[in-house]
Amino acid sequence: MTDSPHLERRYRRLLACYPQAFRQEHEEEMLVVLMAGARDGQRPGLADSTDLIRSAIWLRLRPCAPRSARTVLWAVRLMILGAVLELVALVTVIGTQGEVKSAIVRQFPHFTVAQWHVAVNAHILPVEVGAPIAAAVWLWMAWANGRGRTWARVLMLALFALTSVSLLSAFAQHATTYAASDLAAGCVLWLVGFVTVLLIFNPHSDRHYGRRPGHPST
Repeated sequence: MTDSPHLERRYRRLLACYPQAFRQEHEEEMLVVLMAGARDGQRPGLADSTDLIRSAIWLRLRPCAPRSARTVLWAVRLMILGAVLELVALVTVIGTQGEVKSAIVRQFPHFTVAQWHVAVNAHILPVEVGAPIAAAVWLWMAWANGRGRTWARVLMLALFALTSVSLLSAFAQHATTYAASDLAAGCVLWLVGFVTVLLIFNPHSDRHYGRRPGHPST
């Protein structure tokens, strides 16, 4: 085992990338393991450095919540599910483009070619552009709510309101007659958002949102 102070300082700089709460619990143990596996005077290897930094980034960015706040924990899991469903909706829309086009032609036989293209694009393009962005927002909400950011609750409520407006607009445009599978995916997504909002605004969640930044989140 090396006792090089220089090597120890290098490893500590790498471990400083980890969240404070994690370092308080695991830094010394990790340092002992790293030092034991190093040769005298050796610099931290590229593979070890990359692995440490990657793990630190994951710990900082991963969506999580304390198990003591079960309502928030389930809400965070639903937000991750919401991100997945956004991508599922995107795949569904892309995969059913042919059916949507045929259904619109049958429903509106008097449409000109230009009107037909506008109707199809009005249904497909917003999802193709918006679904990846919405998936990223869902994950961001999972991260922020899991860490007790008070503003994240309000933003999640706004996201749910936007999802509700989008779903109502689809019903108003009679999407059930030409995009039933796409609408079904939207309904499932709305239900996930509804339950998520109920969970994060549950009285049992209030203490989680009042905790100080830096408080251990697992």
